[in-house]
Amino acid sequence: MRGRVSLFLLLAGVVSAFAQPQRPARELCDPKVLSGRPYYLCLEKAMLDSNRELEALVTRIYELIDSRGDLAAAQRGRWKASLEEAQILFVRFRNQECQAVAPFEGPNWQRVGTFEERLLCLIDKNIVRRRDLEARYTK
Repeated sequence: MRGRVSLFLLLAGVVSAFAQPQRPARELCDPKVLSGRPYYLCLEKAMLDSNRELEALVTRIYELIDSRGDLAAAQRGRWKASLEEAQILFVRFRNQECQAVAPFEGPNWQRVGTFEERLLCLIDKNIVRRRDLEARYTK
């Protein structure tokens, strides 16, 4: 019996070690704290804020690239053009993923959950992209 309990505790520890971390959007709008209209207003505001922050960061990165005196103007231009293209592709991917795929993934996909999943997806993608760009360009 003792061996079974130990095995169970070991397996529970392994499962929790591989558990998905909380979604970034849930850190901003926790459905355990907010419910109903305040929750959806929080999601909407977080989506708008995360989008605005991402756009501001990309603008700041363009300025950082422009300030690189060790690169020729053509190199800076090519870098900025490539980053701009990557950002356009990211936005297209994010929008397709969050508008067409994410609504089917949530537990309430047949009801209002589709709206929630869209917003959660947009927020998560914006935050992850922002963190990635910050790590690459501003640290």
